[in-house]
Amino acid sequence: MKKLAFSVFAAALTFGANAADDVEVAATQACCGFNGIYFGLGAAAVDNGIKTETAGVKGISDHSTRLGATAVLGYGRAIKEKAFLGLEAGLDASQNFESGTVAKVNGLTPSVALRLGYAHAATKSMVYLKAGAAYSKAKWKFENAGTDYELKNSKWAPIVALGGEKICGKVRTRLEAEYRFRANKSMDVNSTTYKLTNRGAVTLRAMAIYTVKM
Repeated sequence: MKKLAFSVFAAALTFGANAADDVEVAATQACCGFNGIYFGLGAAAVDNGIKTETAGVKGISDHSTRLGATAVLGYGRAIKEKAFLGLEAGLDASQNFESGTVAKVNGLTPSVALRLGYAHAATKSMVYLKAGAAYSKAKWKFENAGTDYELKNSKWAPIVALGGEKICGKVRTRLEAEYRFRANKSMDVNSTTYKLTNRGAVTLRAMAIYTVKM
């Protein structure tokens, strides 16, 4: 009886160890689903706008929400257990935003950013923070003393984002919310200062991410 009990106990320990190994392997494979080169496509909703000032007096102050397409290309890798670090470049494409005939914001916005994520193997999901910069373009046409001028505001502005990804078969789905800080540009004409502000922008994205197998 003692030998039988010992055999059953030993078998239980062996089964438990193998099951633990299987769980660990599955967890590792799930986490590794976020590793490597990837690209993604999706849809974006962008809310931004434009503001002008002449000698400190506010003129145009307008904003708009538009739908567009978004794309991303990047590389990510586990750096310690469940922590991930990545670098990616993105592009949002929507219609140009125009305020009358004098001010316009370009609808193409490229960006570069670092991502720091935390993966949860059991749910095959990851949450992440993203920080970087986006390049935006805006311009304003105005007149001073009978002469037409154009003030261009083309600058890199900081961005921060919070998002999540989940592995669904061969692809990953992503939801992300991003904020782009405002960018200012000024011009002096005949002792008058003109200021153009590309207002802070909020962008919501939904994407499908494909990992390139090496």
